[in-house]
Amino acid sequence: MVSRVPIWSSQGYTLIEVVVALALSLFTISAVYSLYVQELKAQAVRENVLDMQQQARVVVDLVGREILMAGYDPRGVNRDSDLTNDFDGVTFDPGKLSIKADLNGNGITSDANESIVFVHDAAAYMLRRNTGGGNQPFGEDIEAFVVDYFDQAGNPTSDSKAIRQVGITVTARTSKPDSQYAQNGGYRTLTLHSRITTRNGQL
Repeated sequence: MVSRVPIWSSQGYTLIEVVVALALSLFTISAVYSLYVQELKAQAVRENVLDMQQQARVVVDLVGREILMAGYDPRGVNRDSDLTNDFDGVTFDPGKLSIKADLNGNGITSDANESIVFVHDAAAYMLRRNTGGGNQPFGEDIEAFVVDYFDQAGNPTSDSKAIRQVGITVTARTSKPDSQYAQNGGYRTLTLHSRITTRNGQL
């Protein structure tokens, strides 16, 4: 004879089984949530690093373009007999980068964007650009901006008229610290170097 178990049987889960099942469920949920949080943090770090890399490359590229135009002199004021209107395309200064170019060809370098100064604001981690209207933000999260000057042969020089190459070293840092990164107060950094030869030699 086949025994029959009624649908509404009193045979169910014990309290211990329920507690164990709940504990396993909570453990699984906790593990999944922990992995999710770790992935969010890792993604934030990756985005921070990518932003830092992009910022450093943009600064090096744009400053390099300005250096290429240094000394642009279509009127030839630096080559005539009148010395009163001569100008240096790049002025030697270890603390900042000063560039001049006669972009509109009128023989002077006092017009807009013809005299440019790049200076590093260490307190604000900012590279600033001044075209005559004050130091304006140009590159954010810049930890260091170092300028070196070289002559035609590639030797260091402090003579503004002998400068033919400019070396720039840019160190950018992440905008936010990473608690898992022990160095530099949690800020990851990237340093890029570039040496640019001016197109317009100061002859």
